[in-house]
Amino acid sequence: MRKKIKGRPSNYRKGLQNDDKWQEVRRKIKIRDKHKCRICGNKLELEVHHITYCIDGESTRGIEIFNLEWLITLCHSCHHFVHQNKNHKLNPNNPNKISANYF
Repeated sequence: MRKKIKGRPSNYRKGLQNDDKWQEVRRKIKIRDKHKCRICGNKLELEVHHITYCIDGESTRGIEIFNLEWLITLCHSCHHFVHQNKNHKLNPNNPNKISANYF
């Protein structure tokens, strides 16, 4: 199994960086969340986290603008923490995940 090289963006992340629609979604989420991590309040190294990647069996890729409640602003550390903890309420793999509206 290949390890990711730290600092090198994945193809998924590169695709998002070059997507104008995604950039608009990111802007809207950060404004909604007052430009701070919704977990710890940090205002540095902010990332927009997908709480889920599909709704009703359909991918949200490219239509995130219609599903803003399933995105949330997290700092890099909290984003990593959420993905490492399968039972976290914001982890995409948690069957009991909650939307940003209820976090």
